[in-house]
Amino acid sequence: MKKIFGGLFLALVLILSACSGNENQSAEAEQSGKPVLNIGYVSILANAPGIVADKKGFFSEEFEVNTYAFNSGPELYQALAAGELDVAYAGVPALVNWASRGLPAEIISKVNEGEIGVVTSEDSAVTSVSDLKGEVLAGVKSGSGVDIITRGIILPEAGLTDEDVQIQEFKQPNIEAAVESGQASAGVLNEPFLTYAKLRGKTQIASANDPALVTIATKDALNNKPEAIRAFMDVHQSTIEFLNDEEKNADKILADVFNVEAVGNVQPEEVIAKAKSKMTFEWKFDEEDFSYYQQLADAAYELGYVDQKVDVKQDLMNLSFVEGVVKE
Repeated sequence: MKKIFGGLFLALVLILSACSGNENQSAEAEQSGKPVLNIGYVSILANAPGIVADKKGFFSEEFEVNTYAFNSGPELYQALAAGELDVAYAGVPALVNWASRGLPAEIISKVNEGEIGVVTSEDSAVTSVSDLKGEVLAGVKSGSGVDIITRGIILPEAGLTDEDVQIQEFKQPNIEAAVESGQASAGVLNEPFLTYAKLRGKTQIASANDPALVTIATKDALNNKPEAIRAFMDVHQSTIEFLNDEEKNADKILADVFNVEAVGNVQPEEVIAKAKSKMTFEWKFDEEDFSYYQQLADAAYELGYVDQKVDVKQDLMNLSFVEGVVKE
């Protein structure tokens, strides 16, 4: 399999961004009297802490901020490499890819755990992933967390490789339609799109843990904006409390963000609640998290996305910046 991005390209991006990105941020900081944090997240329900903190204004209450929503992990990481972001809610697999090519960023906390699923149309002859040999599978952008989980975990568990199926790239909101229209025999979905599809009659034939969502910070931001990063972490923790304690308020915000419509008698907020019921939002890591992140990193290596093996805990995590980030 081809490598997603070349090391030379990333090095050039990082060098060029050191001037333009940092100069713009310095000017903004000088005007406001405090550092500006540029925060990005991928628009999936697993990143609800970032989405809710953005839409509720929790970030802007505590520090100067610019926020950016992305359709996929690779798009977000391109922005990180270009110096456009300081902090991001993103998946471990894509970080493995980019860090192996020189991206200076570290994981500082957890975001959530949940599931992704493979769905088919209700009357499909495909009843298991093993039936997909020779068929079209609607997936997401190559190199994203869901892509690596699909190729490295879901297919192998069914006795298949990524060469046994035709994986076509779609944006998450379009995958259900691809399955419905027959463009694809099955599709891999994040939440809330998975719950939405099931409520509308799609059949789930497989599941896997979600793409290991974490918060990451650039080393430049950790070194030059440590107080702003700590303020970010305070908001991250309090937003997770908000999600867990004020679920109805959070569900309304998320239903609006994802443009969720009622399905029969199930109202938009209920759709979100059903999707969230399969998730746990928390900011602390445990040993099972470390093991799963390493499994994904090993899968990325075996699939040829990275040139050498990566020790996630040793090479990609900063477990000392946030006090108490590892469960005892």
